[in-house]
Amino acid sequence: GYVDSVGMELYMKLSDEEMLRLKGVEVKEEENKEPLINVETHINDTYVSDEEIKIEIHQIINTIDSLDSLLNVKEELEDRFGKISEELEIYMYEEWFEKLAEKLHITNVKQSDRFLEIELPEELSNNIKGDKLMIKCFQIHEKINLKYFNKRIKIILPITNLERHFIFYAVDILNVINNDID
Repeated sequence: GYVDSVGMELYMKLSDEEMLRLKGVEVKEEENKEPLINVETHINDTYVSDEEIKIEIHQIINTIDSLDSLLNVKEELEDRFGKISEELEIYMYEEWFEKLAEKLHITNVKQSDRFLEIELPEELSNNIKGDKLMIKCFQIHEKINLKYFNKRIKIILPITNLERHFIFYAVDILNVINNDID
């Protein structure tokens, strides 16, 4: 009941903070961060019905910060509970997207029913070769559009009529940017 009323992300954050407090670790209060993009993060009862196991799965998914960790989590979940659904894989990719965005200091992402717009911060925009980024984004999907406005690059991904869920393309885009600045 409580998880449903506050949402899984906030519940996990509060639970982790309380565990740290019980261990005597000082917890800094930070502003409540909303996810940058909206995808379903619900674990269906047909996959796992036990609420405690669902919380454990959310915690495991929360550790995803790379392709390797995503593949390891996917393998672990499938070993324990069977093949994951596409919705659960999307949730895993959303977690990776959030970690990449945080690493790149991307805080402005707009999502509508027609497009996803990722705005790169000014410092990151200044350190990327726009023509190289455009070519790599076009290789991800030919309908991705780039704009430069107020010293910031905006990457616009149409999210209708895609072969796969838009989160897969969004992660590919952030990986291109991450690999270009590493």
